[in-house]
Amino acid sequence: MERTVVKRYSSSKKSAILIKGRFQQKKKPIRKISKLANRELLKVAFLATLAFICLTKMVYKLQAKPERVASSNISIKNLANKEASLVSGEQHVNSELQMRFEDFIKEMYQTGVIKPEERTAWLAYDLVNKKPIISINADLPMQSASMIKPFVALAFFHKVRDGQLQQTNQSERFLRLMIQHSWNTATNWLMMQVGGPKAVNDLLHDNYPDIFQQTSIVEYIPPGGLTYKNMSSASDYNRFLIAIWSGEVPYANEIKRLMGLANPGRSGEIMPCTNVCHKSGTTARMCGDMAILESTGKYGLHAYTFIGIIDRDDSVDDYLRWRRIKIDVIRKASTMVYDTMKSMYKYS
Repeated sequence: MERTVVKRYSSSKKSAILIKGRFQQKKKPIRKISKLANRELLKVAFLATLAFICLTKMVYKLQAKPERVASSNISIKNLANKEASLVSGEQHVNSELQMRFEDFIKEMYQTGVIKPEERTAWLAYDLVNKKPIISINADLPMQSASMIKPFVALAFFHKVRDGQLQQTNQSERFLRLMIQHSWNTATNWLMMQVGGPKAVNDLLHDNYPDIFQQTSIVEYIPPGGLTYKNMSSASDYNRFLIAIWSGEVPYANEIKRLMGLANPGRSGEIMPCTNVCHKSGTTARMCGDMAILESTGKYGLHAYTFIGIIDRDDSVDDYLRWRRIKIDVIRKASTMVYDTMKSMYKYS
């Protein structure tokens, strides 16, 4: 009996030890897993903190970067506008006027006053503040007609200054007739004195390349005034007007005086105290005008240029009617600019 009891006791004890051993064997891996999990959690927390720091730095850089980019873009834009203002006047000092002016031209097209096949170019420039006012198609070469005549005067005066030509009573008379009365015979005579159309063109481009960039003088004015081949742009007219106003070319005051003798019929509704020196041109394919307008206002003497050109490839049938309509468009456009400048500078 005793042996049996002892045996049972031993078996139970052994079983208990085995159970305890198994329990301990099962429990040890759980502790290892728990330690591993803690370590992983710490690692994840560290990486999350590091990621948060990096993300914060990136957000800060992204927030700061647009300001630097914007500043850079403004600088590039200003540089481009500055260059454009020197070349063609594409920088607008009065954006409201530019928009209203563009709307006016669109309306002229929509109502048929300007035909779809007709091209236009417009430019106005503040001479005192040296800033463009409006600009549309300023660098587009267009037919010049009689608007080329002040350029011929400059070529003639250039040779007079250099001693290659003399200013005589006849040349003075022909210069006045060419500019004031737009007499084509006088223009052709003056061209011949310089050496012909090509000589006039070469002289202007060789000696005044900063002014004449889209100008091309290739022909005398034919009988009847049907001249279509001579070309220039609103920008070239504008640079020429700036040069004579500021005295940067030979006999600038004389050219300005001669242009002041012409009838300012296309300059719009202006005050009697406004001085205008200009030269217009009209054929059956082109109507245009370039002018300097000077007025005295609250801030003293003020002056600006205005250039308007309308041209087409084919001659119109009813020239007189077409001419009247196009002159009226140029007058209205010029008045729009004049009214704005009058309001800004308080012309008296």
